[in-house]
Amino acid sequence: MTRPRPLSLCGAVFGVVALCASVLPSLVPRAWSTQVILGGACLAAAYAIGAFAGWAYRALQLPALGPRWRTRAWLALAVLTPVALLLLGVLGRGWQLDQREAIGMAGEVSWLWVVASLLGVLFAVVLLGAARGLRWVALAAGRAFGRVLPARFGVALAITLTAFATWALVRGAVTDRLLPQLDALYAGLNDQSGPGVTNPSSPYRSAGPASSVSWDSLGQFGRQFVWQGQTAADIARVTGDDAAIEPIRAYVGLEAGDGDDAERAELAVAELRRLGGFTRKRLAVAGTTGRGWVEPRTAAALEFVSHGDVATVAMQYSYLPSPVSFVVDQERAKETSRALITAIRVELATMPESERPELYVLGESLGAFATDSAFTSVEDLSTTTDGAMLVGPPGFDPVFRRLQDRRDAGSPTWRPVYRGGALARVGSTASDLTKSGLTWTTKSRVIYLVHATDPIVAYGGDRSAWLDPHGPGVPSLARNLPLVGFLQNATDQIGATAPPSGYGHTYDEAVVDAWSQVLGPPELPAAELAAIRRAVAPIADPE
Repeated sequence: MTRPRPLSLCGAVFGVVALCASVLPSLVPRAWSTQVILGGACLAAAYAIGAFAGWAYRALQLPALGPRWRTRAWLALAVLTPVALLLLGVLGRGWQLDQREAIGMAGEVSWLWVVASLLGVLFAVVLLGAARGLRWVALAAGRAFGRVLPARFGVALAITLTAFATWALVRGAVTDRLLPQLDALYAGLNDQSGPGVTNPSSPYRSAGPASSVSWDSLGQFGRQFVWQGQTAADIARVTGDDAAIEPIRAYVGLEAGDGDDAERAELAVAELRRLGGFTRKRLAVAGTTGRGWVEPRTAAALEFVSHGDVATVAMQYSYLPSPVSFVVDQERAKETSRALITAIRVELATMPESERPELYVLGESLGAFATDSAFTSVEDLSTTTDGAMLVGPPGFDPVFRRLQDRRDAGSPTWRPVYRGGALARVGSTASDLTKSGLTWTTKSRVIYLVHATDPIVAYGGDRSAWLDPHGPGVPSLARNLPLVGFLQNATDQIGATAPPSGYGHTYDEAVVDAWSQVLGPPELPAAELAAIRRAVAPIADPE
């Protein structure tokens, strides 16, 4: 029986260094369990790189450590690593406490943080064990092929076939088994309703008395969206405008028909007609995240700022939750929003220009990507709509990424200034959007709300640029270390929504001032904006 190949000393050194570096803080605070995953992933990935580097060094026949020095090196590593990890665990817990305090995040940091990196070693062992298992399969296949083929060709063929078979197995397990099961599971959850959510009696809501869309077809988050709309009385009480009217909310779920996106988009247009959406001053298309969720504060803020003279429409494209949709539903999200926006623009083109409502788009996270990617650029978005409010666009949003790449010199990638803020602005507070030197030159204004601590926006981009300079709330110790920085940003997604408003992927009251800017001029008075902020703040509807 073939003995297991000894561990690589170079790989072990690389892995331990990466594991130690993973303790440094990143964009958002991490739970101890997240640190276990991060540390293990850093150790395993760095070990693989180090093992390859050691093999390449030996292949060049360069001077190497003798057996005695190798034994001493392994002994030193075995003794120093646990001590270093425990010391860094104590420091890391302190850094997490400091980071939480700096952003006003409630709660303590578990003492398990001290041993989280040590536990990460166990996770790395599992990963490395799986990798070694694949290597054993490839070598066994190589020996079998070598009996009938030239040795080098047999090894190359074995490696290729093993890689292909592994990929096919994983892909088949995900696409053929896991995703259909998840889809069926969440399709069942789609039939549920949140606590207190009931069929609306308003004629201005889908599934209401004037609607042709059934309550059952809306899905869980469609029901919440139409139920949670503001009333004329709500808006009048907050804004002081007794002439405020009840806003319209239209929604088409996946259960509304068996057709494609274009057919369901036509259903949405027909629904808007029945509810009177095309008679309102403003018409807003809301991009949804996985399972059809529309961010409630963004939609409510628009209704308050518009004094109710607005109709908001959305379409569901998936049963899957956002973390899964992030990976598998990007194309569906984009195509659904594009179909809905196209159908509405076609309808608007049939109306006399003097009677057409203004067209706006909005969305948060995957919903922001869905609406934003229906356009080719910020210029296209600004010239074909009357404005947009896009919150926390993910790093793969092509329009926002293009804006970042073409930002004015001297502006950071997390707060890019584009063409002097003439048609699009990026910020996280009202002062960011109105600071001196920025001048609107269009009434079709585009605003992106982005936090420097939002890992979902930062993911996939240039992390070095994102951390130069450090933005508000980003720890001074945060660094873009090779490999470790990428894996930190990836695992930061787990806790992206844990921080309070103003940090991470949590956007709340800032949407009120942003909508006032988008719909202006003129912007609303400061007292009214403050009242709307207070009204929007308690609205909650986590996905």
